[in-house]
Amino acid sequence: MSDLHQNGPELDLVGLPPSVRRYVYEGKDQFFRILQLERKRLLDSMRNSHNITDTHTESGNNRPEKIEITEYIIFSINPTTFHQDFLGPDPISLFSIRASFNPRTGLLIVKMITGMHTAFAFAIQDEIDNALGRMGLDEAIYLYHGVSFDINGQNKEADMAWGPRRLPHKTERNVHRDIDLWLDPHRGKANVAITIRINRQRPMISIDKWMWDSNNGTSRRSQHIEASEDKMGEVKVSGGPLIIPFRFFFLRDPDPRTRETDVIIDKECLQTVRSKRLAAKNRDPHHFVSSVTELEIGLFIEDRKACHPRIKRLSMPLAHFQKKKIKAMLDVRDFS
Repeated sequence: MSDLHQNGPELDLVGLPPSVRRYVYEGKDQFFRILQLERKRLLDSMRNSHNITDTHTESGNNRPEKIEITEYIIFSINPTTFHQDFLGPDPISLFSIRASFNPRTGLLIVKMITGMHTAFAFAIQDEIDNALGRMGLDEAIYLYHGVSFDINGQNKEADMAWGPRRLPHKTERNVHRDIDLWLDPHRGKANVAITIRINRQRPMISIDKWMWDSNNGTSRRSQHIEASEDKMGEVKVSGGPLIIPFRFFFLRDPDPRTRETDVIIDKECLQTVRSKRLAAKNRDPHHFVSSVTELEIGLFIEDRKACHPRIKRLSMPLAHFQKKKIKAMLDVRDFS
């Protein structure tokens, strides 16, 4: 596969529905007008889909009409304009959206944040923070929200990212706290990528952990977990628990003399996530009408050149971070 093909528009668009609208970027005012228009269209589509689902449910039909809903917008923009308007001294505010830009293709992919998106991001964050807290390490790690990464010229935002406050002795220790946190072209590269799919119409969660296979030069799925709920409300988990190695967060092995251990997301944690999902749904049901939400967690990979495009997309935001060493990332994606 040639470099041109790897960096072509088809790779940028992997996983996006065909209904995504495309625009040519014409300035900040036009960008905000389109964003307002598309957000209204998204919310209207969600409400219409919700009403149709209710109608079919009342009539006993369990197969509601398929309505394609997308949170994404695509803009064509040249790199100079992107850096000026999005990264310059007076950048466009990215509050309530996430953005990914590839200068090779000139494509800016914007994702509008929904209530479901935010609810799951914070639910997973809470479980990771709780696990670190049980080890007494909740103050030993930085948590970043909506951080922007530059990976070989490509810019992408992660919903959340984690990194150690103090680096182990064998790594660089000269941390400049007053410098931007974004780019370090000589460090990074993830070791594991985790995808979490939550079905919004059925009480089921699927978790896949992807590792880099150096022998075959490609990514492989190393673990598959399914958590489902029966009619009595009992959660059943197969293939679990999900274990995130301690060293992926702190760049060292846990100290056996302390409570330090791997981060474990078990049946109880998944039940907690489900409870937070229901609470968020009750607050704003119109944001929960699509069938599946997908979360993506990335923790440092050794080499992504031969990664499957889907895995490459989700691990990209972790790679290069300036001065602060980000070791874990959470990126949430909603799919209808």
